[in-house]
Amino acid sequence: MGLPGALPVVNSKVVEFAVKLGLALNCKLSFYSKFDRKQYFYPDLPKGYQISQFDIPIATGGYLDVDLPVEFGGGHRRFGITRVHMEEDAGKLLHADDGEYSQEITFPIMLHWFSALLTLLYALQVDLNRAGVPLLEIVSEPDMRTGIEAAEYAAELQRLVRYLGVSNGNMQEGSLRCDVNVSIRPVGQSKFGTKVEIKNLNSFSSINRAIDFEIARQALLYSQGKADQIVQETRLWEEGSQKTVTMRKKEGLADYRYFPEPDLPEVILNKEYVDSIQSSLPELPEMKRRRYEEMGLSMQDVLFLANDINVARFFDATIEKGADVKLAANWIMGDIAAYMKNEKLTINEIKLSAAELAELIASIKGATISGKIGKEIVDPSEIEKMVDKVLSENPKQLEQYRGGKTKLQGFFAGQLPPADMEAGTPQSRKVMVIADPTRESAGALQYALSHVLLEEDELVLLHVDTPNSWKNPFITFLRKPSNSQYTTPASLSSSSEGAAAPGGEDFLEEMKQACEVAKPKLRVHVEKVHTESGNKAAIILSQSTAHGVDLLIIGQRRSLSNAILGYRRAGGSLRGSKGVDTAEYLIQNSKCNCVGVQRKGQNAGYLLNTKTYRNFWLLA
Repeated sequence: MGLPGALPVVNSKVVEFAVKLGLALNCKLSFYSKFDRKQYFYPDLPKGYQISQFDIPIATGGYLDVDLPVEFGGGHRRFGITRVHMEEDAGKLLHADDGEYSQEITFPIMLHWFSALLTLLYALQVDLNRAGVPLLEIVSEPDMRTGIEAAEYAAELQRLVRYLGVSNGNMQEGSLRCDVNVSIRPVGQSKFGTKVEIKNLNSFSSINRAIDFEIARQALLYSQGKADQIVQETRLWEEGSQKTVTMRKKEGLADYRYFPEPDLPEVILNKEYVDSIQSSLPELPEMKRRRYEEMGLSMQDVLFLANDINVARFFDATIEKGADVKLAANWIMGDIAAYMKNEKLTINEIKLSAAELAELIASIKGATISGKIGKEIVDPSEIEKMVDKVLSENPKQLEQYRGGKTKLQGFFAGQLPPADMEAGTPQSRKVMVIADPTRESAGALQYALSHVLLEEDELVLLHVDTPNSWKNPFITFLRKPSNSQYTTPASLSSSSEGAAAPGGEDFLEEMKQACEVAKPKLRVHVEKVHTESGNKAAIILSQSTAHGVDLLIIGQRRSLSNAILGYRRAGGSLRGSKGVDTAEYLIQNSKCNCVGVQRKGQNAGYLLNTKTYRNFWLLA
C-alpha cells in the first residue's frame, strides 16, 4: 500500500503455491525469476504501482485438460497456459449501479443568500483491505472458441486450486477472479483482431454469457463495416442488462513502464525444493476422472464425483470399504446430494460416514434391508415422521413414558413398521413362516401376506411337531369371504368357527389355501417335521439353513417358552427347562433375518434384550 517507512517482503507460501500450481498445470518452471514494477494510476492502487512479474515469470508453457459436460456436447479439450506469475493484489473498487455498494453523500452548499443540498449518487468506494496480499495470476493461450469452453476452463481451474489447497476458489469472495479477453477474426484470417478485455465477472455463467455477447457485438460491427469501432479497451459486464459497456481505454505494455523491483530479491529455486513439492501433489481432477472412467462409470457420474474434492474423497473412502462402485455413485449423486441440497450442508457436514454408506449398500445388496429403508436412513426426516406418527397414535403410553416408565421404549419400537419389509424389497426371496395351530402363528402368516410376500417369492410353511406342541382344537385360519373384515378374498383369522380336529394338521392345509387365495402366483410349500426329542429350535434352524431362507417369521406370545417353539435353552445346552428363550437362540444363530409378530395388547417389550441384534424386528 506504500505506507511510509514500509518495504515489501516476499511471502514464502506464495512461492510454494506458485511452484505447486505450475507443476499441476504442466508448466516449465523458472528456477530463476524476478519481480517487476507495473506503473499505473487508479483509485485501487494508492502507491501508483503494482509489484508483479513481467519478462521472467515463475512458470510458463503449460496446459490444462478439460472434459466438457455431456449436456454441452461432451468431449475433451486441452487449453494452453501461457504463464503463471506472482504479484500483489490491488484494492477493491465498489461502484455497482444498483445501489448495493453505493453511498449517498449529502452535504450543504452555500450559494449567496440561500443554501441547497446536493446528493451524489453512485459514490465510488475503495476497499483496501486486500491490497498487498499475494496473488497468483494464470494467463491462458487464445484456445477457447465459445463462452461455455471458457466457463468450463475457469471451473476446472477452480477444481484444481481446491484440490491443491492453494485457494478455496470462491468467486463470490474474490478468492478466484476472472478477466477475459475477446477478439474475433474473419474465417481464413490467421491474425487475431483487436483484443477487448471484460471485467466484473463473478460467476461461471457470467463468463459464458459475457463472452457470447461480446462475440456477437464484435461480429455485428464487422458485418456492418465498422470494425474500426472495435478498440482496445476494458469493458464491464452488466448483469442486469446482460451486456458489456465501456469502462476505460486499455493501457498498452509501454504505458505500464515495467522495470525490475528494487526492493525485492530474485526468486531462486533448487531441484530438491521442487521435487519435494512434486511428490506432495495429490491426485488431480483430470487423473481422478480417468480413474473413475476405468471403473466403468459414465462421464456424467465422473464429472459429478470429481467436481468436489470432498465428494471425491467420500466416494473413494466408500469403495475402499468394499461398496459396489455404481451403487456408491448412485447414492452419492442421488439421495445424499438431494439431502445436502435441502439441508444446505456439505458432504463433510452430514452424519453419514463413508464406512456407514458402504455398510448400507452391502445391506441393500444382500437383501438385509430394502432401498426404501436405506433412503430413510440417509434422510433422517423420514424416520422422524414415522416416530412422530407412532407417538401421536399412542398418547397414553407417551405420557406414561414421560412419567418414568422407560420400559415402554420397547413398546414404541414395536409400533414402528419395518419399511424394509415393504415395497422395493429384492425379488425371488425365500420366506419361512413357523406354522402352528395358534393365534400367534395365524397373525404371523397374515403379516407375511399383507406386508412381506410378493408374487414372485417362495413361501415355506414349516411345522415342527414335538411332544410339547400345542394341540389346539379351537383355532381356524380360513374365514369365509362373507364374514371377512379384510379386503382379500379369504383371510387368516383367530375365530373359533370351523375348528380343526384335535391333534390334526388341517390347519396347514387351511394356511396354504389362504396363501393361494391371497396371492395366487405365490409358490407355497408345506414342510412337516416330527421329532420326539423336543429340540424344536435346532430343527427350525437346520431347516431354515437347508432351504436357504432369506426371512424367518415367528408368531410370538407374551412369553415364547413352550408356547410357540416349545423349547428353552440354558447353560449352552438345549433342554426343555427354564433358561434363555428359543426365539433368542434362533435370532442369535440364524443367518437370515428374523421377524417376531406379536398380537396387539401383549407386552411388546418382551424381547428388549434382543434389540442389539440387527437381524431382528419385533412387531405388535
